[in-house]
Amino acid sequence: MAAINEAWRVVGDPQRRRMYDLSLASPVAPWAARDNDPIAPDFIEPRHNPLAGYQDPPRFPWRLMAWLAAGGVVLVMLGVLTAGDPVPAKVDNVLDPGDCVVIEANGDAAERLCTDPHDATVKVLLTLNERCPAGTEPHRDRQGLGTACLLID
Repeated sequence: MAAINEAWRVVGDPQRRRMYDLSLASPVAPWAARDNDPIAPDFIEPRHNPLAGYQDPPRFPWRLMAWLAAGGVVLVMLGVLTAGDPVPAKVDNVLDPGDCVVIEANGDAAERLCTDPHDATVKVLLTLNERCPAGTEPHRDRQGLGTACLLID
């Protein structure tokens, strides 16, 4: 770590960097690199500077990003305005909590739309030998997938 710190101390300071570069060019460069010394050659910055990337970062296309964001907002707003009414619910015959059901003659619970006349609402679905919570009645799912605990309307 000490060697890294020393290297950064030399490379990070332009004067020390100049002296170091001149020392690589000739063995007499350290004493000749003093200012106003007629023997010291003019310092030329190397073409490849690994630190230049940190001093002049690449430009980010902010204007393009702003136009893309504005276009996205406009597309979303147009989609919301032209979407129309949502698709009405359909009966899929798979009971879920909150579904409306009718109780058939054999005691099975069959799903119905909540806008149609119905007998009960599914509170909980049971899959094993569990008991329904208080205030609900157990009825077998029409598909035979388990027991539905119903709140009678």
